[in-house]
Order: sequence, then structure tokens, then C-alpha cells
Amino acid sequence: MRTMTRQLTIGLLALAGISLLGAGVVEPPKPDSPQRGGMTIRSLQTILEETVQNLEGNNGQWRFTFAGVEMALLTNVAHDRLRIVSPILPETEVTDLQRTQMLEANFHTTLDARYATSQGVVYAAYIHPLSPLKRAEVHSALRQVAELVKTFGTIYSSGSLSFGSPQPPADPEPRQQEKKSYD
Repeated sequence: MRTMTRQLTIGLLALAGISLLGAGVVEPPKPDSPQRGGMTIRSLQTILEETVQNLEGNNGQWRFTFAGVEMALLTNVAHDRLRIVSPILPETEVTDLQRTQMLEANFHTTLDARYATSQGVVYAAYIHPLSPLKRAEVHSALRQVAELVKTFGTIYSSGSLSFGSPQPPADPEPRQQEKKSYD
């Protein structure tokens, strides 16, 4: 059921042309016209064709499977934006503890991707300007989104790098603060 809901949500997002970028539907981009130089829709199409499975869509709105995770990649060339999203579960199923852990993970362990909510659904999302993206960054973004989906409810991580720890390690015995002499 969860997979079917995920596929349905991604399908509706990608096929309905909802950009999730807050700018609404715009004219279809020209496939090889980069915004301010850099990544193009055609380049993204090529990267996806080489990297993902079950690719459907065009003109900057695709759905696909990467590392066993259903995703959608949505662009808006006019606003130079890209999103890669994957639904995780309905927001009504998220516990208070999970919500807190998602927020802490967004600070410490999600790297460039984030946990987010929109229209009652919890997503793993990567949001970035389109034109400066490089091939390696697109690959990294796909991996990070997939890892956030896979680690939801456990370690909430998009990779092995962590900026600090959500909670400091427990100290078995409180240490007495030593007085330092500066003489």
C-alpha cells in the first residue's frame, strides 16, 4: 500500500505538471537553453537516462526509480530551480518524536537534502538552483534523497557525513571543573 501511495503521489506530481516550486506552471523550457549557463533540461534528461530506472516524463518534469526509491525531479527554468522529491508517508502518521528527529536530522545529518512536508505528505527533498548544478551534484542529490527515504524512522541520514550530533554522548561521571591558573 505504501509503495502504491508513493507511486500515485509521484505520478500525480509529475504528470499534472505541479512544479512544487511556488511559481506555478510556466512555459515549457527549451531543452538546450540553459539559464545563465550551466545545467540544461537536455543535460538532466541524459543524466537521468544513464542513472535511473523506469524514467517517465519530459520537459523538466520526470518520475523514476533510483536505488529502489520512487522519485520525481521537477524543474522551473524561468526561476532557475530544481527539486528532487520522494514521498515518505502521510503527515498524519508522523509521531511527535519522528517530527523532532526529522528537524534534528535537517540540522545534523541530511547534508544537502531535507525532510519536508507539503499538502499533508512528508517528503525527502533536494532543492537547488538549476543552472550551477554539475553531473556529480545531481548524482549526489539522487543518493541523498534515496538515503533519507530509506533511513526515515531509524538514523535519518542522507549519507555518512554528520555535522555534530543531535545529542552529545553521555558522560558516565560528571567531571569537576578544574581551576586553571593563568599566572
